[in-house]
Amino acid sequence: MLPFKHAGKIQYARFMSRAMIWALRDIDMDADIIMPVPLARRRLFKRGYNQATLLARPIAHAYGLKMDLDSVRRKYRDDMGHKNARERAENIRGVFSVVQPDKIRGKKILLVDDVMTSGATFSEMRRVLIRAGATAVYGVTFCRVVRAI
Repeated sequence: MLPFKHAGKIQYARFMSRAMIWALRDIDMDADIIMPVPLARRRLFKRGYNQATLLARPIAHAYGLKMDLDSVRRKYRDDMGHKNARERAENIRGVFSVVQPDKIRGKKILLVDDVMTSGATFSEMRRVLIRAGATAVYGVTFCRVVRAI
């Protein structure tokens, strides 16, 4: 995961997104749009790509759904890599803002991200999207951190 996220090994996205599509096969999900969890512009500029977008694109194609890349913006905050669950929840609070609510209102949204650690990012995205009028928010990640090493 780390080479994909931090070392530019974007070719891993193909395998990872296929696994995510396979994992979604038995889930009764009727999403209207696919939304990768956004990166702050500073982090996107530094990294050069949003790994969630690389994973979301094939999923959107497989389901015949549009991707929404611009309805939600993310403010820059410190990296959450070494924070515990409480610190993550505090760090992510208020970081997302819906800038195009008309594209969200009445929609069922599938959020896509690479890793879920505490669930704080998904929880905050869900809170913001529901407040903007989304009718349902689903989430899928490639992997889940079960316990910090």
